[in-house]
Amino acid sequence: MYIDCLKIAIVNIRNRKLRTGLTVIGIIIGIATIFALISIGNGLDNGVQEQFGKIGANRLYVSASGSGLTSLQTGLTNDDVKTLESMAEFKWVTAYLQEQAIVEYDKESHYVAVWGITSEDLEKRWEDMDINLEQGRYFTENEKYSAILGIKASKDMFDREIRINENIIINEKRFKVVGIFEEIGNPEDDSMIQIPIDVAQEIFNKEDQITIVELVLKEGIDVEEAAKKTERFLKRKRGDDLFEIITPDQIMQQFSTVMSIVNIILISIAGISIVVGGIGIMNSTFTSVLERTKEIGIMKAIGAQNKHILFLFLIEASIVGLIGGVIGITIGFSIGKLAQVAAESAEFNLLRIKLDPLLTLFSLFFAVGIGALAGYLPAKEATKKQVVVALRGK
Repeated sequence: MYIDCLKIAIVNIRNRKLRTGLTVIGIIIGIATIFALISIGNGLDNGVQEQFGKIGANRLYVSASGSGLTSLQTGLTNDDVKTLESMAEFKWVTAYLQEQAIVEYDKESHYVAVWGITSEDLEKRWEDMDINLEQGRYFTENEKYSAILGIKASKDMFDREIRINENIIINEKRFKVVGIFEEIGNPEDDSMIQIPIDVAQEIFNKEDQITIVELVLKEGIDVEEAAKKTERFLKRKRGDDLFEIITPDQIMQQFSTVMSIVNIILISIAGISIVVGGIGIMNSTFTSVLERTKEIGIMKAIGAQNKHILFLFLIEASIVGLIGGVIGITIGFSIGKLAQVAAESAEFNLLRIKLDPLLTLFSLFFAVGIGALAGYLPAKEATKKQVVVALRGK
């Protein structure tokens, strides 16, 4: 009997193509929206995780208290760097000074961020993060007015591309471009301009000041233990606690919190579309019950039980949900891929859209489930009709 109900459901769907099509569209919109939005959220998370994996989880960052990773506040000094270099836990201690500056090239100028960086063994420091040069070389600790540019700073910042061995002006000082980085993947890093930190302190009148210090741990050193030891040691040497130690876990927790909030908002928006689709299925099934009252009466008259009629309407709604789910997933994934292409064309390469099996299964079950749920009430109503009343078409 259940096989017969399934065959009848398929025939009914075929015979009501317009109504079925309109109902399917509601499910498609909902599933495509939720699949695309969650895929984009997951894609951003994948891109950041991939980038974070390149940098490594064996790093600590020291910044002025309350300044965070990107603040322009200062509070650290060269003495703090020497203190950190004296600790046995670290493979590299890299100091940075970030300042906004007027950068001139070919009679054109822009106000951009310039990073001063420790010059000693600079090539090894960057290779350790899997970041390499596309052209040129790294400046050495003996060089003074040399600069390395991100690929976006080289090609897009000015009307004419900046090439190796050409000069740029930073705060009225002439710098020779000795290297250009490979594409890193995000606009901020690809737009960076790096110069030796001692020169940065000089031209920005920030002698003895540091924005942030990056610490790369030696192999086998526990990150959390190293963070606690660094805090105690630096606090004792400085005589204050006006600094903070930032661990990889803290960075990822902050990012995860933000992404969770974003995903909740995106899912809530997509949920509205799902509700609309569900209402469409319910409306369609209610109408179908009214139109097929005599059919229900005939089925009951020839021995169909309430559970069979309930199954018939539920399977119709579930099939509609399944069709909408499959098409919605396909469209949603395509939208995600188009978003990735658009992001890459805008030189934002941290979006990695992948077909997530769990999300795909969830979307399919969700589509079928919302279809079955929306079809349950009218199906239940259909089973309540008496045979005589149903045969009269009322």
